[in-house]
Amino acid sequence: MEMKLVFTSGISGCDRKRYCGDFVEYSNGRNKQIEVFDVGQMMIRQAADTGYPINLKNITHADKAFLAALRSAIFTKIANEIKTHLFNYDAVIINMHGWLFGKEIFWLTYDRFLDRFLNEFPVDLYITFIDDFRHIYSRLTQREQWEGEKLTFTKILCWQNIEVEFIRGMANTKHKPFFALPTGQPTWTLYKLIFHPEIETLYIKMPISHFRAPEKRAIIDDFIKELDKPFNVFSPLSVEVVGVTPVDKFDDEEIQTIDNHVVNRDLDWFVEQCDFGVNIWPAVVPSPGVDHETHRSYIRTKEEWTIYLGKERSPFISFFNTGFFKSQEEFFEFVYKKYPERKNFLW
Repeated sequence: MEMKLVFTSGISGCDRKRYCGDFVEYSNGRNKQIEVFDVGQMMIRQAADTGYPINLKNITHADKAFLAALRSAIFTKIANEIKTHLFNYDAVIINMHGWLFGKEIFWLTYDRFLDRFLNEFPVDLYITFIDDFRHIYSRLTQREQWEGEKLTFTKILCWQNIEVEFIRGMANTKHKPFFALPTGQPTWTLYKLIFHPEIETLYIKMPISHFRAPEKRAIIDDFIKELDKPFNVFSPLSVEVVGVTPVDKFDDEEIQTIDNHVVNRDLDWFVEQCDFGVNIWPAVVPSPGVDHETHRSYIRTKEEWTIYLGKERSPFISFFNTGFFKSQEEFFEFVYKKYPERKNFLW
């Protein structure tokens, strides 16, 4: 198997470094050799080696020309390592920020040096790591660097949105696959994307508010666990769950922004990037989210399977699918008849 080159990005605080570290450990356990280049950390070391160390507290103040020169040196090093010995590895991951943010300003890290590198070493897969905006806020506000930035949920959501859309655009122009990957997803999600692209990606949908009780949540957790054997499952539970908004908050500007980004993420990122869709219903219950996501998947002509556990159904539930099942057992009987070789997959 030829070495796979993967380009990953993510905003500060999304937990991408931890996820990549866990991925390397998981892959090593499956006899895969992985190298991860953390471009930002390499630039900091390069600056210190040249005698011009960067004060991490004030890194967003650094001269952009100096940062571009550091980035050029780093990608020259990476190119040399790929040419000399890493071509024998199973995968090489380039991990960096697409956009930086400070003082209410975004600025791009993509430049002619990165463009030249990507032309010489074509990327096989583009990834942007994302996370719950509240988790990102919590991580960043504990760091000295971000004390003066007056971060808000809105700023974080907008930063994460522009990061995803830019890297997705890069992938599109290169005719390569792209995924917005929550760092709350299992490590094997990335493993399957890289080493088993033949396994279909699947987005699962459920009326979350009706599965909050522990015994009902266990139903969903067990279902996702089994579903993740034959497929590569993306779950909204891996990034965040934003509940309903009370009437006294309808005019809250930040809550409306949060709602907008949640809808955009689920519809335009998760539904669009996945091959298949599955929706599971406990009964006839209201769920505008599941309705819209299922409809989007259906009109995109994807396979859209419905598992309905209730005793009465709406005609809209039975209409917008390519397969309707009255139990999990019936559904998995269908799946493993279609993919018998995947029944014993272990991840």
